Amino acid sequence: MTKTFVALNDPVHGLIRRVTRQTPLCPGLSPDPRLQVQYSFQAEDLPEAYYSLALFHTLGGMPLESLRRTRWRARPTDKAGIPGRVNFFDAVKLDRRCARDLRLKLKRHGPGLLGAELLCFGVGMLRARNDDPLEEIHDYLWSRYGRLQSGYETVYARIRALHWNSLPALLLKQKESFDSTNVIYGDTFGELEQLWERRADTAFLDQVVGALQRMRRQAEIAAFLNPPLNLDAILKLHVRCQGIWRTPPANARTLLRRVEFLLANTTVDHSPTTLFRRQQPQSEASSGSRTCGYHGWKADRSGYDGWLAGTADHPGSPD
Repeated sequence: MTKTFVALNDPVHGLIRRVTRQTPLCPGLSPDPRLQVQYSFQAEDLPEAYYSLALFHTLGGMPLESLRRTRWRARPTDKAGIPGRVNFFDAVKLDRRCARDLRLKLKRHGPGLLGAELLCFGVGMLRARNDDPLEEIHDYLWSRYGRLQSGYETVYARIRALHWNSLPALLLKQKESFDSTNVIYGDTFGELEQLWERRADTAFLDQVVGALQRMRRQAEIAAFLNPPLNLDAILKLHVRCQGIWRTPPANARTLLRRVEFLLANTTVDHSPTTLFRRQQPQSEASSGSRTCGYHGWKADRSGYDGWLAGTADHPGSPD
């Protein structure tokens, strides 16, 4: 059975999709080999809606519904520095509903390729469930911004991990889960469409292939907000449970075949829903107890706990 994907295309991801589709990818603009191919643009090239999203939602924390009602715009004098502050066109940074999702990239920060993980291994997004009832950040994200949900989403595995509580005084390691899904965000889907539209430019495609080869050993994990411990193990499980390909494309022809396969087997969801909820922590959270048990977790019949132990000795700070 052929693997299928779903591309989210609500107003926010539709906007990001148009930006990454229409903003040209160009080689040779940076001495950093990880940015061998990157987006080239001027401040005036990007739409007003992008700056409103980046300034008031990503940086300002305004919920999307409030942003739609206000229709505020960024001042022209502020536009030049905004893309760099929100990591350019990365949907994980731009859309706070995706703020704790994980992916592999050539370079964590910068205007480089966004779909390297999908093109090299054929995997969708690793999405945070934000399901720790004792973690205030998870409750805040669920209640203020919500989580995107598509009826076409497939979860291939639920990967359990540990993370530090965001309150440094507690120094608690707590449990949470990530879903290995077939979801493609708007930034990556727009990039796929640009690559397909430029399929006759073989010199450009060769440059993209050369950049993707660095995913073998130089890939970086894009994790921006209170990331879990042992990120390497989590991403390896994610790729192992649903990966189609084991290596980056060897040449431009192989790259085009992969792009064609991905576009042909992707359903575009124009109306994904945003779910909201408020966590109900146990009484132990308020009493300062160090126990992190939660009645909602159930063990399977194998008896395997499944939690990925972290290797860090101290809590990391959010990006």
